[in-house]
Amino acid sequence: MRKVLVAVKNNKLAQTIMGALKDRGADPERAPIPLEAEEISFDQLTNVYIINLDDLNTKSEKKIISFIEDLPSDLKVLGLGSNFELKTVTGFFRAGLDDFLSLPPDPLELSKALTNILSSLNESDPKKPLERKKGLNSDQGPLEQAAEASSAKSGPAIIGQSRELLKVFRLIEKVAVSDATVMIQGESGTGKELIARAIHQTSPRRDKPLIPVNCGAIPEELLEAEFFGHEKGAFTGAIRERAGRFEMAEGGTIFLDEIGDMSPKLQVKLLRVLQEREFERVGGQKAIAVDIRVITATNLDLPKAVAEGRFREDLFYRLNVIPLLIPPLRERAEDIPLLIDYFLQRLQKTRGSMVKGIDPKTLEILVGYRWPGNIRELENLLERMVILAEGEILTNEDLPPRLLEKSQKPNPLPKLAAFLEPTAPQNFLTANDLPSKIEKEAGDSSGPTTAQNFAILKPEPKSLPTSPNLAFENLDQNLRNLITPLITFPDEPVDLSSLTAKYEETLIEAALKLSGGVKNEAARRLSINRTTLVEKLRKINDQNL
Repeated sequence: MRKVLVAVKNNKLAQTIMGALKDRGADPERAPIPLEAEEISFDQLTNVYIINLDDLNTKSEKKIISFIEDLPSDLKVLGLGSNFELKTVTGFFRAGLDDFLSLPPDPLELSKALTNILSSLNESDPKKPLERKKGLNSDQGPLEQAAEASSAKSGPAIIGQSRELLKVFRLIEKVAVSDATVMIQGESGTGKELIARAIHQTSPRRDKPLIPVNCGAIPEELLEAEFFGHEKGAFTGAIRERAGRFEMAEGGTIFLDEIGDMSPKLQVKLLRVLQEREFERVGGQKAIAVDIRVITATNLDLPKAVAEGRFREDLFYRLNVIPLLIPPLRERAEDIPLLIDYFLQRLQKTRGSMVKGIDPKTLEILVGYRWPGNIRELENLLERMVILAEGEILTNEDLPPRLLEKSQKPNPLPKLAAFLEPTAPQNFLTANDLPSKIEKEAGDSSGPTTAQNFAILKPEPKSLPTSPNLAFENLDQNLRNLITPLITFPDEPVDLSSLTAKYEETLIEAALKLSGGVKNEAARRLSINRTTLVEKLRKINDQNL
């Protein structure tokens, strides 16, 4: 359970906040308001600190900024206040504040802020000493500092060793150094926000705010005010002026998630901001200039939406300067054991789980599943299995019925888990190890490597047979039985289409097995393009479901 300290003098406001926190499964406690000369101490179980900055007994912006900087870096901090200008609040964000709400808080804004700050918590080691927000070692270079800031602010690392993911890392490194607009495309649950955070944390803007906005979660009538802010009296309930997310992101990055859900009216206004780099608050007449980088994400087919008139073509081209496609989990099957190991270790820390591993047969079922919800679905499933498990090893008995039912159907690649490690290796690559890893896996040693917040698991080296005869000898007997009819034609008539399909499926399975599950290598062995191989695998899987 999350421990949250609430440092708010006003009893009514404090009780409102604590009640909302309890509804979200947190453990809130009242905390004293620190005086200027007091040193604050936090125990290792404290996750969030909510403080009314009006109660700090000082009007000095520098003292408040110094106070925020001296808070532990692993602590999520939500600030409240009533009389601070936008410039001042921006300074608070740069000092390390995670979110800010104007007083008195709007119930909807308070609910959203509490939900966001609880869902973005680090799963850090509770035994690790907390470090101060202000205090990155002076002898660290910018890359090391960015890595430290990333580990404190961006949540879970990106886990994987597949070639598909390594290509994404390389593209992130190339685009991070520029201010070009990036559109992250991928199915729900693939980790698009993690990729956006990785781009920001490896960019020159890493010391400035990253402000996320979920365009699909905010009602259409409120989204414009959420983007651009509003003036006092702009509409019913606008009792004070309020800065929007674009203003809060000044100097940094704004991440617009689910961009495809934006209304046509707001698409026009966003296009103007991208062209002119300025906007007006709702109810305002003064143009406000902004210096920000824009990253967007969507799980929709935007070209199709453009063709159907649901999304502006000119805005699409403005946002799609650098497209970045995140592969679905079913195309990164070799990463599934690593992700499972990572999530199980994290559940041991957060829930006190006694589960230490997973049965190889159960792992094979999870590897063969198509994961329509991708990594998010995998994480939720493992949490469910761990909660209900009765032993230290997850088995088929812990799987939900739907997965067991699908596992009984013919699997086009029954030996898929054979070329995957049953448990994840224990050694992680650090920022210093990453360049050699990418050179080894991707065959590309050009350019500096800056993807320091990616935790990539290093696979054990595999020796793969290269001789055609040796490869044939390593095939299972049932595979040879399928190939034999093509070598010595049987007396009885054969179904050519069926036999050809089985032969193709057999060769694909063999190529994957001999290539250690690396699709690029398997495609090379088959003398076809990787995209062709992926499409054939998809068709084989669909036919056997």
